Amino acid sequence: MSKILRFDDEDGNHLAGESDASESGLTRVIVRVNTEGYVPTGFRVRTRIDDELFTAETTEADLATAADDPHVESIARARRLDLI
Repeated sequence: MSKILRFDDEDGNHLAGESDASESGLTRVIVRVNTEGYVPTGFRVRTRIDDELFTAETTEADLATAADDPHVESIARARRLDLI
């Protein structure tokens, strides 16, 4: 199974908004790993959804490193959802 790394939308446009690097230089992402409790180096967990799925903040450099991490199944930039 190949790794899913979504840093763009379906049309190939960079996902903008809250997920872009903040003043601190961190990017918000959603991460799925294949090892319970695992967190890639340089990722700070914001919210744990379950043992293998969580939201986090990280740098662009650490995103690139995580792309080669065998414990990482998928990473997607997080987006703020509009309230209904």
